[in-house]
Amino acid sequence: MALTSTTSALDERSAGKPKAPWPDRWTRHWPEAALYSIAGLVYLWNLTINGWGNPYYASAAQVGAADLQGLFYGSADAGNGLTVDKPPAHLWIMALSIRLFGLNSLSVLVPQALMGIATVGMVYRTTLCWSSRRQALITGLFVVLIPVTSIIFRFNNPDALLLFLWSLAVFFAVKSAEKHQPRYIYAASFILGIAFLCKQFQSWILVPALGLAFLIFGDGRMRARLGHLFTAAVVTLIPASLWIAIVELTPPSKRPWIGGTTTNSFVDLTFGYNGLGRLTGKTDLGAVNPKDFSGVVGYDASPIRLFTINYAPEVAWLLPVAFVGTALMVIRICRRSPSRLGSYAMALLVMWFLTTFAVLSFMTGDIHPYYTSMLALPMASMAGTAFEAFWVNRNRMIYVRGAAVVTLLCAVLTSGILTWFQDWQPWAVFGMKVGALASAVALLLPLTAKRHQVASIALLLAGTTIAIIPALFVIESISTSQQGSFPISGPVPTAESWHKRDAEQLRLDEKSKYALSRGEPVVAEIAAYIEGTSSGARWAAATTGSENAALYQLATKRPVMSVGGFSALDSYPSLNSFKDYLHAGEVHYYIHQPGILSWSASPNTLSVVAWIQDHYPYREFAGVRLYDLTQQLPD
Repeated sequence: MALTSTTSALDERSAGKPKAPWPDRWTRHWPEAALYSIAGLVYLWNLTINGWGNPYYASAAQVGAADLQGLFYGSADAGNGLTVDKPPAHLWIMALSIRLFGLNSLSVLVPQALMGIATVGMVYRTTLCWSSRRQALITGLFVVLIPVTSIIFRFNNPDALLLFLWSLAVFFAVKSAEKHQPRYIYAASFILGIAFLCKQFQSWILVPALGLAFLIFGDGRMRARLGHLFTAAVVTLIPASLWIAIVELTPPSKRPWIGGTTTNSFVDLTFGYNGLGRLTGKTDLGAVNPKDFSGVVGYDASPIRLFTINYAPEVAWLLPVAFVGTALMVIRICRRSPSRLGSYAMALLVMWFLTTFAVLSFMTGDIHPYYTSMLALPMASMAGTAFEAFWVNRNRMIYVRGAAVVTLLCAVLTSGILTWFQDWQPWAVFGMKVGALASAVALLLPLTAKRHQVASIALLLAGTTIAIIPALFVIESISTSQQGSFPISGPVPTAESWHKRDAEQLRLDEKSKYALSRGEPVVAEIAAYIEGTSSGARWAAATTGSENAALYQLATKRPVMSVGGFSALDSYPSLNSFKDYLHAGEVHYYIHQPGILSWSASPNTLSVVAWIQDHYPYREFAGVRLYDLTQQLPD
């Protein structure tokens, strides 16, 4: 059963082969060069339109660029009082960029764009290890055309680095089978260990796929494979364990409070807020479940979650093609038709895709639309496999009929998604429907003498039809300014949903109400007071909500404390600790921004705010109160 091109990457190379003339080399390398160019255009074009991206991480990188302690721990404020609620690996790269090029939008956002270009390149190179150059190009293009990646690689959330490290780990894992060298699997394991310092256990969603694929299709006897996997497991644990050990063994008084916790423990952050809490939605396990239109964030957990309004616009466009690619890969593996290298790569990618799809579909804790970026790389690989199979077998009726059915399924899915975006680009919607119908009819025509040519044209039209709407969503993403915590790709839906709410809040021209994901706008008069504070103060000001604190810290380049951390739910600082800070003259002002307090705030945060309001005078600027913490109200 033919499924991929008869010419594989392995067949194209031979030991001792003379160097090809430059026209031949150009023929081989132009697809990769074109892919880098397209990715660079999408991820770098007009990048500063997104301002600071996520100010929460931009301000933490600002801290790390100036202070080694803040860099190591990932401090959210220049007073080193509180860390961000994620490990700091992605902040280290941004901080280095700021150190080299100064604090500006480009120095904050370009590192993620470069990671995006490198990720696309690694996907291309990995596919080239076990399949054709054509499939490698198609797979790389799909990565670029999935709307969620167009915002992830233009934003400074840790997901950009995570996707790059995943692509690198998969590349080395496949190389271990191609080169018959276990050192490559160790390299992949070490990279996954570093990835843990991006988003903790989420970073290891690739581990089961990598381990099982190596166990089943790796080189050597079973005992040797088990030994290699044990070594790989140890190597995976090394980077994260070293950093965690230093953090946990450092006395709390000598380091910042661990953001996202009530216990000041990174282990609790790992297993709670960023671990079991995300998966289960149980508040006693660390989950934070803000109210949504139908209850809580995780209410829609089901096999069809990714086809619903909150997630489908980000990633669902290629899912029908991806599932066909998955089925074809499984059939090939079961029939033992590919080489050991091909079986290894296919098994790894299939298990990665299915594992990620299952986690995203059924997790009941905090989940945002951009989390679907986790699915982008394996889904692109599955879809690329399907297109390659249809192309190579376009003379076989079962394949061309299958391609017609898949094209119509994608058209129906796309039409369904676009019902949530009324009156958006009607010409493109009409063109997509006509193209899908025309290509399906052409593919279903009886075999003729020109069947090959007709099928080729119809498949190209089908591919264009499937890609046109996601491509327009990508264009919408790179031409729309947004800033905040939860990036959204594409246009704003017309249907009420969490997706619509986040999209509206992130647009920089939408400032009519408070948004946790965006923070409140900086008041120029208050910023001027903060800039004028004594440089001896540990914090020039304090406020509630980390996005609020970050915006003032970026605007004034002075340290601003976030009372209660990102969502005002952390137990930092306690009221007694805050009083001690004031007694020592370490905090000058408090900016009262009550929006977040009505949304989420711990009793500890509310007690600190209430005490400030009872004991200190304020002045009001543009509706925002600025409390002077250097002089108390008379009794």
